[in-house]
Amino acid sequence: MERRRSSTRTLSQVLTLPEVEARLAGLETTASLAWWEMACDSSEATSAAAEAASAAMEHMLADPEVAAAAVPVAETALEQRRAEVLRLMTAGRQRPAELIDRVVALETELMGMHSTYRATYDGNELDAAAVDRVLMESTDLAEREQVWRSARGVGAAVDMSLRELVRLRNEGARALGHRDHYAMTLANDELDEQRLYGLFDALHLALEPAWTAERELIATERRAALGLAVDAPLMPWHLVDVFGQDPPSVGEDPLEAVIGEVDALGSAARYFADLGADVDGVIARSDVLPRPGKDQHAFMMHVDRAGDVRVLMNLVPTVRWLETTLHELGHAIYELELAADLPWLLRSPAHILTTEAIAMLHGRRGRDPEFLERYAGVDPAIARHPANAATLRRGLLILAAWVQVMTRFERALYADPDGDLDRVWWELVEQYQGIPRPAEPVPGAWASKIHLAVAPVYYHNYLLGEILASQLEEWTERVAGASSPAAAAAVVGPLIAEHVLAPGASLRWDQLVEQATGTPLTIDAFVRTVSA
Repeated sequence: MERRRSSTRTLSQVLTLPEVEARLAGLETTASLAWWEMACDSSEATSAAAEAASAAMEHMLADPEVAAAAVPVAETALEQRRAEVLRLMTAGRQRPAELIDRVVALETELMGMHSTYRATYDGNELDAAAVDRVLMESTDLAEREQVWRSARGVGAAVDMSLRELVRLRNEGARALGHRDHYAMTLANDELDEQRLYGLFDALHLALEPAWTAERELIATERRAALGLAVDAPLMPWHLVDVFGQDPPSVGEDPLEAVIGEVDALGSAARYFADLGADVDGVIARSDVLPRPGKDQHAFMMHVDRAGDVRVLMNLVPTVRWLETTLHELGHAIYELELAADLPWLLRSPAHILTTEAIAMLHGRRGRDPEFLERYAGVDPAIARHPANAATLRRGLLILAAWVQVMTRFERALYADPDGDLDRVWWELVEQYQGIPRPAEPVPGAWASKIHLAVAPVYYHNYLLGEILASQLEEWTERVAGASSPAAAAAVVGPLIAEHVLAPGASLRWDQLVEQATGTPLTIDAFVRTVSA
């Protein structure tokens, strides 16, 4: 496929910070729209447009004159932060034009491959929702294994291209004096690598007893559900999703019989309206139903940092997609609540982990009796069934183990992209998730997670977000008398909007967390959440 190649543009004069902002705003909007179109309908034309738009943005950020504009226009804290955010944006982008184009081309290619890949079974293509149904419902062990293997098969298709992309990212990072792309990205995201791993090590030790007990309970339940012997190993395809990252219900799922009657978008819209955020416009701009050629995942996009917020989903009537709807619209309300008078560079969440925290906070409402009863119209006896709280707790334990795998694997990937990555992957899966590797592993299964290609060095933010979500719940309980936003939406919504959302990137994430909640980010509240 022929791809359009962008060339570096030399700027003819010294640029000011406001001028750079204006140019970046236009390029980012164009790139966002192009990536949106490719995600909604991956084709040669949409891929080429996304690649060209992304390259244009990257070339501008690589221009030394743009980096030189990171100078405060006034000696105020706001303007100093504005300049610092531009410095961080450009710090890892100082790369030769040819390298930029090769990286963007591979990223676009890999995005397209993931978007169009479909598992197959018995001669039929299966989209992600169909794969989920098999792993959630089928008791045919041969079918489960074949579908699982086929779903992970995208890894073999992208393996070599993804390794090359990692090498190219490392090349750019090392030229700037960093150990590798992984270390550079953490630094430019204002995360200390040693502190991050210290936090995750401490969390692993704190949760190990609870996770070991929960894992044994899951194994017992899944063996019974599938008719396996009591001592049979629990293989990856015996779980309820492709990666072992989703929780099987604790016992019979009380929501299973009624979830088909729940209007996920309508109930979420009513909930967010009570919190003070109108998401009707977001929903109207969004693409929410599955179809061929569309990205099978879910994400939120703020196209222009001026209110064009939208979400892409593949909505089907399941509890998982109710939670996903709340999660993605949680990202959306963060963007909608950003103070309108912030400069463009600061009109974004304080950090990836803070927007994930807000999304996680709202995603938890999918098992929250207050939300289910008040907004989803679920019968109180079902909404308040103890299995809902137990399944939410289980899900947090599973996520804590799963993110350990992804975080540590990605560091190993950038340390040695030519290594035996299948071995590294399964060693981490066995160590943290407790899932045994198959006797015949799927080649390149490690590469089947889309984030490694298009959202590099991102995954740790999901666990940091859950840690912060628990801290926010304890804060709102202290201040407003409710840990669930659904229980006191009119109070909790404005409280979070004022103290967490509105400041945007005007504060470093760690300053924002301490200023809002009264303490630095710690694992304590999260440990209490899963120990309750």
